[in-house]
Amino acid sequence: MASIKQRKSKFSVIYWYMDDTGERKQKGDTLETKKEAKARKAFIEFYQQTYGYVLVPLEEQFAHQREEAEQAIDTPDDEITLKEFLVTFVNLYGVSKWSANTYSSKLSSINNYINPLIGDWKLNEITTKKLSQYYNDLLSVPEVPRANRKATGRCVQPANIKKIHDIIRCALNQAIRWEYLDSKMRNPASLATLPKVPKVKRKVWNVQTFKEAIKLVDDDLLLLCMHLAFACSLRVGEITGLTWDDVIVDEEAIANNNARVIVNKELARISQSAMQKLKEKDIIKIFPTQKPHCTTRLVLKTPKTETSNRTVWLPTTLAQLLVQYKKDQQELKEFLGSAYNDYNLVIALENGNPVESRIVRDRFTTLCEEHNFEVVVFHSLRHLSTKYKLKMTHGDIKSVQGDTGHAEAEMVTDVYSEIVDEDRRLNAKKLDEEFYDTLDTEEPEHNLHSEAQEPISDNDKLLLELLKSMTPEMKEKLLKETLSNC
Repeated sequence: MASIKQRKSKFSVIYWYMDDTGERKQKGDTLETKKEAKARKAFIEFYQQTYGYVLVPLEEQFAHQREEAEQAIDTPDDEITLKEFLVTFVNLYGVSKWSANTYSSKLSSINNYINPLIGDWKLNEITTKKLSQYYNDLLSVPEVPRANRKATGRCVQPANIKKIHDIIRCALNQAIRWEYLDSKMRNPASLATLPKVPKVKRKVWNVQTFKEAIKLVDDDLLLLCMHLAFACSLRVGEITGLTWDDVIVDEEAIANNNARVIVNKELARISQSAMQKLKEKDIIKIFPTQKPHCTTRLVLKTPKTETSNRTVWLPTTLAQLLVQYKKDQQELKEFLGSAYNDYNLVIALENGNPVESRIVRDRFTTLCEEHNFEVVVFHSLRHLSTKYKLKMTHGDIKSVQGDTGHAEAEMVTDVYSEIVDEDRRLNAKKLDEEFYDTLDTEEPEHNLHSEAQEPISDNDKLLLELLKSMTPEMKEKLLKETLSNC
């Protein structure tokens, strides 16, 4: 049963549901009037009686989903358009497979670049040639700006076309599996020609620059984030999502070289509608919103891949830095009292609220500009970490991959190839010094001939064999006697 509670001039409908792990959770929906709250309460009770104790969508959203599902069922397979099929694809495949951020991103691509341009294509009339032409035409389509962002003036980039292609290829694979298309046919997207994606090399500091930078940082929060990115190879969302129960820096752990962080969540801002659609899948905690009509929410969520769940051991210096940081944070909590929002976050603002990734990135950019360092993105510190650890371990890719949490070793080997290229460059320098620089200092020709023509005598051979068989003590005694006779 749901209940209604009045909160000042508004009304909250409180109910509970079971999440994907079977854990019981409470949910509250805020309404403007008591009449709206009563209607919402009635719908929640109806929905949970029908579908069980699950997260309840908005009534209009539920009605829209039912209407779309009915349309998909009633449409003959040979008449269905790509746009109509994508509704079924998103509701069945996307909801079960995608994270909230992935859902928002892919839905945006569908609504901005697929449905308006090729949504009316009949599903069974899509060919490899038509898709190849579509991908080429996208290069002259202006980019749709993200919410609250200004238009860039650019056209769709090859990297984004690759993402659009991935959606279409996956959707057509499902169309074949679900028998909307002939199950014996080849996916027409699998052989389509895409624009070449230029590989842009990320700018990365060298280790000396990083050393200089951390000496000049006067922002404790940024300094700790930089150390965690470099020493632990963490992504910025993993850093800002760390909680103190995942940081083991007690005296015994530090003494035994067992100080470590457990990476099992990340901080992210996600669409509220996507979160509702996916029934808060992968969401660990939702933070209170700072704006009443905000369409996105800051959350703690599970990492994007299984390999991102990992334990990373800490250098003693960083472990001690974390101990001091925790003491300072505790003093701030005691000073502010109830004004401090304690979410147990390691990286937190002065009032305890979470730190968004953009705040860390902006502070890092300011550091670069103020001290005339080359401006690089914060994520490049993780790249520098990977590179440094590969050199330090003489190319132990697996151990480094354990720290970085990359799903594919290829991500690490790409960095490793850069290191090999550096060593090859040094090899060329050594070759120049040890071979080409000595070309003009050859020994006289007659000496070379005389050395080549003089064979070793039998007596000399016997003497060499005798010397090889002597013990080090005998060799030392022989040398002393020889020197004394000189």
